Parts: sequence; structure tokens; C-alpha cells
Amino acid sequence: MTDSLALFDADLTPATAAIAEPVPSRPAPRAAAAVSTSKPTLLAIDGNALVHRAFHAYGGTTGGARYGFFALLSVVCDQVAYDGLVIGFDCRARSHRRARYPAYKAQRPDKHEELDASLDELPDIASDMGAYVVVAEGWEGDDVVASAAATAEASGWRCVVASPDRDVLALVSADTAVLQIRGGDQPIRHITAADFRRRHRIAPEQYLQLAALRGDSSDNLLGITGIGAKKAAALLRAYASVDEAVADPLGCRSVLGPELGQALIDDLAAVDGSIYRRNVELMTLHREVPIKLDLCNRRARPDDIIEVLRRWRMTGLHARMCAALAVRPDGEDVPAVGDDDAPPVL
Repeated sequence: MTDSLALFDADLTPATAAIAEPVPSRPAPRAAAAVSTSKPTLLAIDGNALVHRAFHAYGGTTGGARYGFFALLSVVCDQVAYDGLVIGFDCRARSHRRARYPAYKAQRPDKHEELDASLDELPDIASDMGAYVVVAEGWEGDDVVASAAATAEASGWRCVVASPDRDVLALVSADTAVLQIRGGDQPIRHITAADFRRRHRIAPEQYLQLAALRGDSSDNLLGITGIGAKKAAALLRAYASVDEAVADPLGCRSVLGPELGQALIDDLAAVDGSIYRRNVELMTLHREVPIKLDLCNRRARPDDIIEVLRRWRMTGLHARMCAALAVRPDGEDVPAVGDDDAPPVL
């Protein structure tokens, strides 16, 4: 057995994981929820993000990605006392954003064939294990979790969104928090509306505008040259919106400086070629993917979960996956978590 693993820095091989069996232990305490539990809570997870993390952390193979995905899923699930769970994955067939802007993510190298295979198989395995998995034609996992947050709020629920993607920060509200999946010493950061305001000193609903000004190199979306996150935040502290700032040319140039202020004014004046408006369109998360809250409830029996895990040689994760996904009668304890090879509960 390997030593205890850091959340996203693992050296476990699938062969070792396959023979691991749960060791009885006391149930691990569940971490405090990122939002108040006075309402039911929906946990919405960006599945593609976990697949990528797992693939690179667990050896760059389909077996490693498979084991790592469910190990990391169990850690994320343990962060929130949730009443419903949905996992969103990217549509692999087509992309509305790429159809609108062919350069979107075009700079990324081709995926490793085993990563491709993992992205194909893991949604089905997660579904077989009882998770509510949503893949929406033309949309990404982030659009699924955004739709989950919108559905939760409209239904009187709270939502916690788990993703490393900065775009989901635009979803933060009084009833939606973000678990930002990161590496290093703080692998998961809980971000509520109050946390967001303290960190950025702007309102969460202004974040999309900040991102559109700054751009996102990971998506091949350049921002307004010379305007980074700090200058964008300064502008949005002075004005409620970018349009309001541009409507006040003297003030806009005063906040950003004469050259940058004029560059922004000229960009928004462009009829067809505005970088800012293009970024807003492409970065806006789609919130209309149908999400059925009644399917988000725990549905799997422990016996069903172990059957799937045996099929894929991951029985060492049985206790953790039961804790994350299995239906439990009221008052029943969370199954003991004792497999030594999975990442530790934080």
C-alpha cells in the first residue's frame, strides 16, 4: 500500500488500487458545507475537470484515470452535506462556442488517446454507479453545473459548484457557492459571495465582465491588450458595468489611463469586431440545460456499487463510493471510509 496521497498529486498505480479492500474504521467527519444548510443543497460537479486531474495525477492511463476519478470524486463529495448530486460532462460531438468562434480552444494539443478513452467511458461508469450524469448536446460541463445552479435556486435549493474553471465564479450568489478545485497546499477553496467580495472587491455578478476584459488564454480568448485582472477590477469598482464606464469617456480614461481607456472605448464602438463583447458571449455560461432534481437524489444500493467496482477492479473504493452515492435509511451512519490508497478526506 502506498502512503497517504495528496488530493491532486498521486503516485498510485491502478494495479495497486485494484486489490485494495476497505479497512473498517470510524466514519470520517463530513466537512462543513460551503453554504447554509437551511435549504436543501445540490452539489454540481464538473466531471471533465476531475477526469483531467485524475488522468495526469494517476499515471496517464485509462486505469489510473478511472480509479483517480472516483477517488477524487469521493473527496469532493465529502466537502458538502448535500441532498442531491449532479455531474456534468462536456459534449464530445459538437460545441456551440466553437461553431460561433472556430478559434475557441483551438490552441490546445490533441488529447492523449487514453485520456480520450477515459472521457468516453467515465460518464457511463459514473451513471452505472448511481450518479446523475448530464451531457447536453453542444454544451460543456460548466454549462451543466451553471444550469444546475439556476435550477436549484429557482426551486428553493442552494447549490455548491465544484470546478477548477474560473468561469464558474460568475455563478456565486447568496444561494450558490463554489468549491474551486486547485493544487498545492490548498487543493479545495470554498468561495461564498462574501469570500468573493473580500478577495476581488467587486460583486460576483461583475465577474463575467472582469473575465471578458482580462481574457482567458486557456480558451484562446485574448482580452483587451494591457487590461489585466487588477485594472479590470479597478474599473468595475468605479462603475457598475463596462458599458457604464465607456459611456463616461473621461472617467474611463481616468481609471485605466488615457491609452487603455481609449482602447476600451474603441473596442466597444466596433460594430462587429469587439473583443470584449465576443468574450462576454463565449464566456457566458448556458443556464438552460434541463436538470431534474428528482434524479439527483441518492439512488444506488451498496450492492450495486460494489458490482460496478468489481467489474472495473476498483473494490478498494467501495466504502468511499457508498458514502458518496449510496442511498441510506434515515439515521443510518455513513459507511466507514478506510481504504488507504484513496486521497485523504480534508
